[in-house]
Amino acid sequence: MISGIFFILLGEVLMFGSVPLLVWFLVFVLGNATYIPLSEERGLARRFGEEYIRYKRHMPRWIPRLRPWTDDDHREHLGTVTK
Repeated sequence: MISGIFFILLGEVLMFGSVPLLVWFLVFVLGNATYIPLSEERGLARRFGEEYIRYKRHMPRWIPRLRPWTDDDHREHLGTVTK
């Protein structure tokens, strides 16, 4: 969702050619690029443990995946996949 907001703000910057919007975009991106890894992701790792760490290894932070990720690789390793 945050990637969508980044692109909306960037689109506004390009559409209006506004320097103040560019500054706001840069502040917003830098703020989120700092807050999300340092606070939000750490809290999620504490709350959900190894399950979240495994999820984070397979999901990019800013750019959405083109294909969905499934946890089949991990389940196959544990021998728990049902087909």
